This record gives sequence, structure tokens and C-alpha cells, in this order.
Amino acid sequence: MSNQFIVSKSTQVTADLSNPVLRNASRILRRDLAATVTALGEANQIQLVLDSQLPASEQFKITRVAPQQLQISSGTARGVMYGALAFSRQVLHVDDFWFWLDTLPQPVPTITVPTLAQLQLPAFRVKYRGWFVNDEVLLKHWDYQESNTNVWLLVYETLLRCGGNLIIPGTDKTAHENTVTAAEMGLILTHHHAEPLGAQMFSRAYPDLDASYQKYPELFQGLWRDAIAAQKDHAVIWTLGFRGQGDRPFWLDDDQHYSLADRGRIISDVIKTQYRLVKAAQPEATCAINIYGELTALSQQGLLDIPADVIQIWADNGYGRMLSRRQGDDDPRTDVLSGGRPDRSQGIYYHVAFHDLQASNFLGLLQIDPHTVAAELEKVHQAGMDDFVMCNTGNIKPNVLFIRLMAQSWRADFHVQSEAQILKDYVAHYYQTAHAPIARLYHDYFAAALAYGPFADQKAGDEFYPYTLRKLVATWLTGRKQLPEMGWLTGDQEFAAQLDHIEKLIRGAIQPWCALAQNVQQTQATLPGADKRRLYNDLWLSVAVHVYPLKALKLVINAIRNCDSATDRGRLCAFVQADAAYRNLQRVPGLWQANPQPKWAHFYDNDCYNNLVSAADVTATLRAHIRLIGDGPDLDQWERQYLMAPRDAKIMLLSNTHRAYNDGELATRLRGRYDWLDAAATLD
Repeated sequence: MSNQFIVSKSTQVTADLSNPVLRNASRILRRDLAATVTALGEANQIQLVLDSQLPASEQFKITRVAPQQLQISSGTARGVMYGALAFSRQVLHVDDFWFWLDTLPQPVPTITVPTLAQLQLPAFRVKYRGWFVNDEVLLKHWDYQESNTNVWLLVYETLLRCGGNLIIPGTDKTAHENTVTAAEMGLILTHHHAEPLGAQMFSRAYPDLDASYQKYPELFQGLWRDAIAAQKDHAVIWTLGFRGQGDRPFWLDDDQHYSLADRGRIISDVIKTQYRLVKAAQPEATCAINIYGELTALSQQGLLDIPADVIQIWADNGYGRMLSRRQGDDDPRTDVLSGGRPDRSQGIYYHVAFHDLQASNFLGLLQIDPHTVAAELEKVHQAGMDDFVMCNTGNIKPNVLFIRLMAQSWRADFHVQSEAQILKDYVAHYYQTAHAPIARLYHDYFAAALAYGPFADQKAGDEFYPYTLRKLVATWLTGRKQLPEMGWLTGDQEFAAQLDHIEKLIRGAIQPWCALAQNVQQTQATLPGADKRRLYNDLWLSVAVHVYPLKALKLVINAIRNCDSATDRGRLCAFVQADAAYRNLQRVPGLWQANPQPKWAHFYDNDCYNNLVSAADVTATLRAHIRLIGDGPDLDQWERQYLMAPRDAKIMLLSNTHRAYNDGELATRLRGRYDWLDAAATLD
């Protein structure tokens, strides 16, 4: 037998294609072979084999069964998939995040397979390792190679490459649509905490009925039975629980009053009913429950009765800490790690992307530094709460650094490193040049984050600016006395005091973000093509969704104050400031669409959370309103007073000689004519 197995274009991949997991593993391996080797060679074969004689585990074996035959085998289909991906990673050098960071290796004529003993599944300290692809509005409305199914197949592939075995494949309808394709990749299915058992939402099935379990227990149970029947042939961790129809406490959808004890009793009864239904269909089934939101307080007061073998899953606060999350204005910051049950199987649900309509990160990289995240995950391990670790990935692309870090934390060899070491490793792995300057840019991203409260995790993500801006404009235009739903930030104050509070918070953040934006762009200009494109996508776009909306928010505050001064000069300043805010908000969609990596040009098209296009429209409304106040209903007074030559402005033989300038053109001309107006609209 030859000492070498040479991979070439002549290498074939064989598998039992009637098994969907092996079919997908074969597809991936054939694709990667086609992308990495270019020369013909001696005909040989890689066999993917599901071997019933091997243990039914995730482990795999790669053996040379004949001179020209390599066999990747396991006692489970998932194990075969892991083996195929290990071969792709370690032999063909295809990176786990190749798709998201555009890092396919340079093709070579042939590849010699190294010592087979090196090709092993790593040891994991976490049994159930998963992703919740949540708030997936970008992924859902984006196609790769003209197919959204391709996008989801690559999501599952990346999770498996990272060593994951568990998936919530989207939210609500998306999760239902993706169930089969996720299972056919070899993943275990589980469910959103607001969609127990993966059942259809009650209000979707029965839109004319109140979503009350007290009134319609049989209908709820019918939906649960249907969900169990639909998934019984898949590997599933069954999520138990009971929430309302909008990912909120159930009692908010019910017209009855429930005491705290009533709430605990009803949820406990529902959990036991769901548990019985699952066990009747699958006696060996694994069940889990998310101790999340309102369930945290009920659990800590001993008001929940949960079967002993149900995995209890605890959540972080969305800002990197294992604390109870803020809900509305209520932020008790209850420590989660000390509230668990060491005698029970426990897990966590941890966000690297979050959506709370307040200050979370949706479009950009998590604003909490990676050392803090790594240290928090290690605390979870020390508390014995990592039998099950679910990462809320958001839309994946903006969050690779943290998704990769979480995947590393699943492994037995994980240890906490400094921020500098984490960034050094990440940059060295994904960039070919300028490692130290690029690592510094990532560090400065975390250092620039706006602190909105006294605690280290109270840092503002990219949602903070557009949500706050829209509320400011709406409140000012309608003359309301207070910003809605902003007590969590400003306390119970009237609008003027709230405006002062927000302006004081953001004032000091503008210079660090502007400096970082300048440094990123300058560094990009020095990089070779692949590194330049990677920095653009992995960091610059995250910087952009902070710096430009932040500047817009400050300019809107300045505009409101200047307009309130009730002077013509103040209104002129307000007008050009509102225009500058509008232009700053428009910058971000422009950057998305001008992406130097063409496949990503439309990735952010469905930004319907931050909705920067809507925020720009709101700011344009503010600009138009200010102009009506100062320029008058005919929209010609400012042109006469500030742009026309005095000898022409006073002649009224013709009321107009041309159509009034639109708002943007007028603002541009005013700024070009008067330095004091240009200065008022400029933030650096």
C-alpha cells in the first residue's frame, strides 16, 4: 500500500445518497474538492459510510481501507458529516467561516493527505452546542446564487463546521419552513422559547379567539400534538413553556387577572401537560425549558414545578452578562449564575446579537469586548450550567468574531484569553497583512462604545441611535411632553430634560467613533484586495452603523434646540443640521450597496429593525417642517434673503423665476455660501 493518498480532480466521493445527511456531506465535500484542487491524478475514492458496527456517537474514523480508498465512517450520520467537514478543514484547508468571511484557500494542483490520526473530532465540554438564528430578517430576504435555501444550507454547514449539533432554524414561520432541511444536515432541532414544542402560534391558527389557555386548553393541546407528530421522526430537544403571542408574558394576551402564584401554577400545569404529550410519543425524549424573562422571577420564588429531567436554560441580558434582561424600564439585574439548580441539567441561551428596541446590536458587531464574553462563558462552565449552550447568532455575518469565540468555548481545551490575545488570534487567522494595525481597530471598536449607564455592560449597540432619533422627532413634532418608552434611559423626566440627558450621554462618544471611522478607512486604503474587502465587511460596516447614526442623532438634537430658539438664524442652523442628519443616515445604505464583495451588496436590504431608511425619512420630515416654519409656505424667503443678490431679491415684478429648490439642494447651497452654517452642520 502506498504511503500517500493524493487528492486531485480525479478523486471521487461516494456515499449512500438515500440518506439525506450523507447526501449533504457528499455534496459539500465534492464542492470543496472542486474548489481546491486543479490537476488530474490517479483515480481514487473517498467513501462516506454509516457503519452500524460503530458506537452511535458523534465520533468518526478516517481510515485507509485500500491503496486508493479512504473511508470516513461513523455510527451516526452526524458523525459522518463531522468527518467530512474535518477532512474539508484539515486536508483541503477550507475555513469554518469561509462563506461569511470569503476565505476560500488558493487552489493547488493536488493535496497529500496528512497523518490520519490527526483527523479527529475535538473533545467538547458542552453536550448540546447550538445556534438560534433569531431576528433573521436579513438572511430571510437575501439569496445566494439565486436561492434562499442555499443561504440556510450554508448556515447549517457553518454550525456543523464549528462543532455544533443543535439548531433553532429561524423564528415563527421561518423555523417551520426550515425544519426538514436542518434535520437533513444532521442537526438536532429545538425551539424558540416563545414557540413551545415548535407548535404553530395560537393566534395564527385561531385569529378570532382570545389566546387564553384557561378558555381553550383543548385547542392549545391540539396544536402541541400536531407539532409533536410533525417532528417525531427527527432528532429533537423539545422546548416546553408557555408565553404569550408576541414573545411576552401570557397574561398580557388574556383579559383575566393572575396573581404571581396563579401565573406559576398555570405555567407549571402547561409544562407538565406538554411533558406528558412528548413522553407519550417519544419515551426517551429530551426536554428543555427556558428560564427567561418572567420565568426567572417565578423560578427564583419557587413558583415553578418542572420535571426533574428537563434541562433548565438560563439567559444572559443581551449585553454580555449572565443577568436577568431589562424589560421595558424594569432592570433588576438579577444574577443568573447563582440562581440555578446544580442538581439538574442546566444550560444557557447567550446573545451575540440582540433586539430590544432600546440599545442592543442588530446590524453590527456586539459592543462588549471579547474578553468579557469569554470570561462570562467560563463562569457559566464553573457554575455547571453548560450542558446546553445556545448562541443567538442574529444574522451571522456581522457577528463572526463572537460566534467563533462561542464555538471555541464549547471545547474541552478552551481557556480565557485577554482581549489583545483574542483579537491577535482572530486577525492573524483571517488577514494576510497589517495584523497589528487591524487588531488595534477592532480594539478601538469596543473602546468607542457609548456608555449609557454605570455598569460595564451598559454599552449602546447600533439600535440605540435610530430608535432614539425617531422618538425624538416624533415627540417634538407632535408637542408631546415626554419621549415614549425611554424611562429605562432618562428616568421620568419631561422632554427638555430628556433631551439634555441624551445629549450629555452621546456628546463624548462622537469623537472616538469619528476617529475610528477615519482610521478604518485609512487602513483599508493600504490593504491588498482580499484584506481590504474583509475589513470592509467584518469591521467597517459595524463602525458605520454607529458613527453615522450617532452623528445624525446629535444633529437632530441640535436642530430641535436651534429651531426652538425662534430666531431666523437658529432656524437656518436647524434646517441644515436636519439635512446633515438625513445625509448621515443615508450613508449607511449607500455603503451596503457599494460593497466591494458583490455577493453581499443586497444582504442588508431588509433592515426592518434599525430601519435606517425609515429613520432618514423621519429626519427628512423634520427638515421639511423646519423649512416651513422658517422659509414660509411658498418656500422662497430663504433663497431671496440669503442666496439672491440684494439687487435681485428686492425686485418683485415676477414672484418667482424658477421652481423652489428642494430641501437638499437648498441646504447644500446655504452651507456653500455661509461658513457658519457649514460649521453648524459638521460633526467630526
